[in-house]
Amino acid sequence: MGNVPQSEIFDPAELMKNQQSITNLAGSTDAKRLMELLEKQGGQVRQAAQQAAQGSPQQFMEMMERLMNSKEGADLVGRIEAQAKKAGLG
Repeated sequence: MGNVPQSEIFDPAELMKNQQSITNLAGSTDAKRLMELLEKQGGQVRQAAQQAAQGSPQQFMEMMERLMNSKEGADLVGRIEAQAKKAGLG
C-alpha cells in the first residue's frame, strides 16, 4: 500500500476514463473472493471504502493490512493488481 497520495488512488477523472475496465475487474472471481474475505473480518467494507473516498482511509487501510497478512489475501491482491495492470489501470 505504501505512501501513495490519496489523490493518485482516487482520481475521479481517471476512474471515469477507465470505468469499463474497473467494472470488469470488480466483477472478477478474485475481486468477489477478496470482498468475501474482507466481510469475514467483520469489517464494514462499504463504509470503510466510502470513508476512504472522502479522504479518511484509515479503516480501509487497516482492513487491507489484516488481509495482506494472510497468504490467500496477499495472493488475491497480487492477482488483482496484475489484472489491473493488464487492463491499463496501473
